[in-house]
Amino acid sequence: MNDWEVWAKDLSEFVENTARATGEWAEAAIDRAIEVADTVADEVEKQVSPTIEQWAEGFYNAVEPLEHKLDEETERISEEFAAFVTPLITPLADSLEAWLVTVATPVSQTLDPLVNEHTACVGCRHYHGQAYSGNMLVCAMYPYGPDQEKCPDWESTWDQPFNNG
Repeated sequence: MNDWEVWAKDLSEFVENTARATGEWAEAAIDRAIEVADTVADEVEKQVSPTIEQWAEGFYNAVEPLEHKLDEETERISEEFAAFVTPLITPLADSLEAWLVTVATPVSQTLDPLVNEHTACVGCRHYHGQAYSGNMLVCAMYPYGPDQEKCPDWESTWDQPFNNG
């Protein structure tokens, strides 16, 4: 081997050893930095945590009266609103209920007799169809239902259309 080859080999070994040592040093330095960072974070948490807890407790104590006052105001406004709206809504609700009963009556007066097997009473405004102590009251005129196939007192529950002619 000539001097040039020996020198190149020595230089290559030196660079490899330097790279390896530098890598080991960097790895050790990073591990130590992580340990120090963890220690610092733990210390900061120990030091700052009580302060943050005190701040949070103080904030809660400062806000708590406001929260109670807001709850009281919300309740007062809700009661005033209900007092204002109830007289307006109640007649509307009553009217709506009466309208629904009026609209539903022809349907129920038609379906209930069919279900209860009183075909002569289908659509009759006199049909009652309620049971009392286990006894069905069909209507006031025929408590057990009419004897005939067609009831002589039958009156339509459906309003007749106006005759403009």
